[in-house]
Amino acid sequence: MNNLSPAIRKVIYLVLIVVLIIPLSFVALPVTRDVSGKIKTEGGGKLALLREKYSLSQAKLGEIDPASETMKLASLGLRGVAVSTLWMQAMEQQKKEEYDKMASTLKSLTKIQPNFVKVWEYQAHNLAFNVSMEFDDFEYRYYWVKQGLAFLKEGVPYNKTDHRMTDHLGMYTGNKMGKSDEKSSFRRMFGRDDEFHRLMSDFIDPDSYATVGQGHGHDSWKMAYQWYDYSRDLVLEKSCPIRTSDVLFYMYRPSQLRQMGLSLQTEFRPDEMQQEVWRSAQDEWRKYSEIPMTNTLGVTYTMEGMASYEQLLDKYRGQLDEFSPGARVELVSKWWAQLQLPEDALAAWKLPIVERTEEQNALARMVSERLNDADATLDQEIARRAKPDDQFTALGLVDEIEKVKRQIQTNYKDSSTINYTFWKDRTAAESSAVGLLAREALYDADEMRRQSIYDDEFDRDYRTKETTITKRGAISQYLDAFEKWHDVLEQNPRLKSGPLSDDLATAMVLFKGMLTTTNRDWPSDFPLQDLIDFRKAEGLDDGLPTTEELKELRSGLGKETEAAELKAPESVPNTSGEVPIPEIKPLNPVTEPPAQEKTGEEPSPAEAGKV
Repeated sequence: MNNLSPAIRKVIYLVLIVVLIIPLSFVALPVTRDVSGKIKTEGGGKLALLREKYSLSQAKLGEIDPASETMKLASLGLRGVAVSTLWMQAMEQQKKEEYDKMASTLKSLTKIQPNFVKVWEYQAHNLAFNVSMEFDDFEYRYYWVKQGLAFLKEGVPYNKTDHRMTDHLGMYTGNKMGKSDEKSSFRRMFGRDDEFHRLMSDFIDPDSYATVGQGHGHDSWKMAYQWYDYSRDLVLEKSCPIRTSDVLFYMYRPSQLRQMGLSLQTEFRPDEMQQEVWRSAQDEWRKYSEIPMTNTLGVTYTMEGMASYEQLLDKYRGQLDEFSPGARVELVSKWWAQLQLPEDALAAWKLPIVERTEEQNALARMVSERLNDADATLDQEIARRAKPDDQFTALGLVDEIEKVKRQIQTNYKDSSTINYTFWKDRTAAESSAVGLLAREALYDADEMRRQSIYDDEFDRDYRTKETTITKRGAISQYLDAFEKWHDVLEQNPRLKSGPLSDDLATAMVLFKGMLTTTNRDWPSDFPLQDLIDFRKAEGLDDGLPTTEELKELRSGLGKETEAAELKAPESVPNTSGEVPIPEIKPLNPVTEPPAQEKTGEEPSPAEAGKV
């Protein structure tokens, strides 16, 4: 070619271009459709058919925007250069705090890349989380959080087969409005922001996340629930592929209701409306536990299927043991000494599945895990000891056992990741009648503490010599609340571990501080003493007195008191001139006022108006 003249080379190039255009034109032909609109497989170009098959065409991904297509054509094939330029321009405008210009640049950027989900996600997060934090005034922060949500919502029509868009709308709405430092202000403004609700109404009906009672208005967590519900519809009804793990995808929607319940408990006094929210959360969590989910290894399971899996495992192993009687006991006995397990765990493991309690099930699972760690080929060894004619069937049972073991391992790992058991018990406790009473009592006690009203206030009738409590102080109300929480933990013992236990520990620390301020001793019959002992045994030191510490303290005080009585005179005249307070008759006969005799001092006349 180099020896040819330039004119001849140009002719050859032109001929080659014409020749190549012919096959390319056939490959790039659009699809053909019949009268009903169905695509004909025998017509159309190969590229068009592939785009339709894998939903890669513009019409399949989302709506077609004429302005977007015009900008793509105007870039003359340099769309990558245009995108990079706009990205750098937007970042530079953010550095210079030119946020209005940045918003315009971002709109231009999305016109060129409307089907690139990461563009919408990244810039929406940038507006809602980064730009909003540049302002000191919470109202400006709220404005830019809304701008981020509105920006992300604009991308949904262009990516209608990708649930990540609505997932992020749910996450940003819930977390930014409900978990940020400004959450109390944001949630209050969100509840009455009719303009924002109208803006989102083309996707989410405002009535679907409105609440009633106590002036709650629209709830941000409930709107987040609706966004995740939108994602679920995309997957179940429009065959949108799940782009995250099943366990997380299906968990996001029900978790918003429990977050709503947690937020309402701090904003308003607990009531029946909040109890109904927790009941809805419990019902959603139950439905979640019944959804068949598949992990990345292809193992299918349900969250609530652990008991049935263990029963099936027990059944298969029983059938396997029939081929080699006594082999399992012989093999397992080799590792008993090495496992160093407590006797109650071994006893629980030997019990049939149907006869175990929840605590025995947990102990039996620990034994099974230790056995599997000790020798993962135990079942295979038992199968090899079977008779030659039975080995094929025995090895088939081993395969079934391994399949069930994978289901159990996956269930255990994923349920631990999302704290499934805790939230199952928590939603049940919070939605119960005793749970509501405990919440109300703790809320009222916190209110009295914030008002610094620690002691009970009372009136005295000097004619009848009777004293009646007119207002119960924080100390009495905390004791009342702790008594109710004791009943809750009795019904749900697994709640002793987890966030609820931490919240109760915080309340008990505040209670201890009030006792110190009022010069009182720790109650001898404290309702949650067993919780303090449990947390101490778990390695959590809250600075609260355990039962053993109280015994040591009181035994020491008893010796000091005995020694003091030996030295003290038989009677000491009262020279203070103070009048002792008679026994108080409470309004509520169930809860007696705290005893004042523990300090060893009588109240002064200035304190006669309150205890």
